[in-house]
Parts: sequence; structure tokens; C-alpha cells
Amino acid sequence: MSLLGSLKNFDAYRKPMEDFRVKTITGGLITVAATLSIFTLVALETRHFLSTEVSEQLFVDSTTSDEHVKISFDITFHKMPCTFITIDVMDVSSEAQENIKDDIYKLRLDKNGQNITDSIQKIAVNQNKTVPAKPSEEAPKCGSCYGALPDGSCCNTCEDVKNAYALKGWQVNIAQVEQCKNDKWVQAFNDFKDEGCRIYGKVQVAKVAGNFHLAPGDPHQAMRTHVHDLHSLDPSRFDASHTINHVSFGNAYPGKTYPLDSKTFQSEKGGVMFQYYVRVVPTSYYYIDGRREDSHQFSITTHQKDLSQGLPGLPGFFLQYEFSPLMVHYEERKQALSTFLVSLCAIVGGVFAMAQLFDLTIYHASRVIRQKISNGKLI
Repeated sequence: MSLLGSLKNFDAYRKPMEDFRVKTITGGLITVAATLSIFTLVALETRHFLSTEVSEQLFVDSTTSDEHVKISFDITFHKMPCTFITIDVMDVSSEAQENIKDDIYKLRLDKNGQNITDSIQKIAVNQNKTVPAKPSEEAPKCGSCYGALPDGSCCNTCEDVKNAYALKGWQVNIAQVEQCKNDKWVQAFNDFKDEGCRIYGKVQVAKVAGNFHLAPGDPHQAMRTHVHDLHSLDPSRFDASHTINHVSFGNAYPGKTYPLDSKTFQSEKGGVMFQYYVRVVPTSYYYIDGRREDSHQFSITTHQKDLSQGLPGLPGFFLQYEFSPLMVHYEERKQALSTFLVSLCAIVGGVFAMAQLFDLTIYHASRVIRQKISNGKLI
């Protein structure tokens, strides 16, 4: 016997003779169904092999606080003029952060949200824009102190009225004071009435808890506290209703979500402080080609404070953030070729075996039923 002929002894797949094979309609249907199942599962497994899956892992954040985080934002104020809005970045101790890199612009809008001018103004972070008030040119000989001083006392200038109210501990609304009609802030409020403002850009902040806010007034430090001087204008005159077009921490990566994008927050009246408490989670994304993107994702809690109820605060947009001690790693992975081939074999063999078992069960059950019918034992 030849060497090739002796290989027959090792054949584990012995074939029955054609004369002993039985073909049935049920077997044909099962074969067609099994074939379709195999092609469908093979196609799905091939699609999975060609696609990239992303695994997620959680680690303790080992990066240092010396790093800086980029905040990108695009916010539209519907009823607050650009001339009043300042931008400040504070740390957890309410001190202005130093050495901040920023690239921020603002654009004037009309009451319908359309650009008033094509010129874009660049603004800086933590800059005091105070301009001395313009004195009244037509001060009366003995102006009223509006009850803040005894009868016969004169308040001939806007500053006299402010000082008189300060002695009483009262809050003055200069928009209703005759001596303040030429005040620079009152004039600006009337000149830019019904205007809105779009502020957009990016700012690099230290990786420590703090807040980033857009609010009216001149910012400055007083008694180790960050305050905004509204120049005696009533806070309720500033309507901070706005639309958040975009807010993000760090660069984009596949699958990154932005919880605040395209959200509009409105108030029925002015004098509302819009607060956003943000929990920032450091995130690293590893691409399949070895590239790495360090970024951040965040969760958000919102709160509105109505200052007309006597609560302390300032109308505007306040984003208070803190960084999580944990970080997330995303890594792109592809299925190994060996795993893919094993899966294909399992699909073909498994479907074929189950189909054969199902066919044999139906075939033998039908034979038993036919025999009982022929013997008259099946009623």
C-alpha cells in the first residue's frame, strides 16, 4: 500500500454511501436557515473585527497641579451690552489667578441677536476697566439729598448723593437721581440699551478649584474679597439671560460630550445670578496608532439666585469648577486576528452542529409518529 493510500486509516470524517443517505424537505429548510445564519453571524463578526472598540479604565490622577487646563467657551447674552461685561478667573481662595493665557473676544448684538458691527473686540482677563465718572455739567445750586441728610443740606453732585446714602447705609440707584444724569455708567446704560453680547474664546486656568465668571461692573479686591462695582446701578437692571453655545475643558476626543452646549437659560426679570457647579474629570484618550490626547470631561449642576430677594451676589454667568482626584483612560483596541479566526470557526461549527442536531431530532420524531400511525397506535 502506498504512503498516500495509508492515510485513509487516519480519516476521522468517514463518508456514508450515497445510497444510504436520506434527503428530506425539513432537512433542506434547516440547511437553508443554517446557511443564512452562518453568513449573517460571519458578517457581524467581520464588522466587529474591522471596527475599533474603546476600553475604559479608572485610575488615581497622578498629574500635578502645575499644569494648566484650557477652557473653551462661546456664550451669548441676549440683553446685556458688551460694554458692561468683564471676565475674571479666580482660584479657590477668591484671589485672581496670575499668568493666565487667554484669547477672548466679544461681539455686539442687537435685540434680535444679529451682529451690530463686524468689528470684533478683544478683551483681557482680570482687568479693571474703571473710568472716573463724568461730573454733572448742570448741577443745581442746592440739589436734593433725597432724605439722606437733614433738611437744608445740599447734594449738588452725584458723588454728594452717594456719600449721603453711604452715611445712612442706604443703597442708591443713580438711574433715579437727577444729579447723576450725566454719570458715565448711566449714559452708557441708556446708549447701549436693548443690546446683547456674544463672548467667545479660550482661557488657560491652573489645575486647582476656582471659578470663571462673566459679569457686569468693575472688578477689584476689597478686604481680600473679589467684588464688582456696579457704580450704584440697581443689579436688577442687568439681565444675564444667555445661551451657552459651547463650554468645554481641554481638547476634543472621539465620543466626548458637552453637557452645556446649546442650552438657553432665561429669567423673567433682571438681577439673576446663574451658577454652574462643574466637576471636572481628567481624561486621557489613547488612539490605536499610539497617539495620546489629554483632556477633561465634566458633569454639571445648575442653580439660579434671584438677587431681588436680598440675597448676596452679582448678576451674570458663574462657572465654579473643581477637579476630581480620579482620572479616566480610554484606549482604542482592535480584535486580534487569531481571536477573529477562532470566532469564525466557532460560528460555522456551532451553527452546523446545532442544525444537524435539530434535523436529526425532527427526522427521528417524524419516523416514530409515522410508525405509530401505520400500526394504529396513535389516536
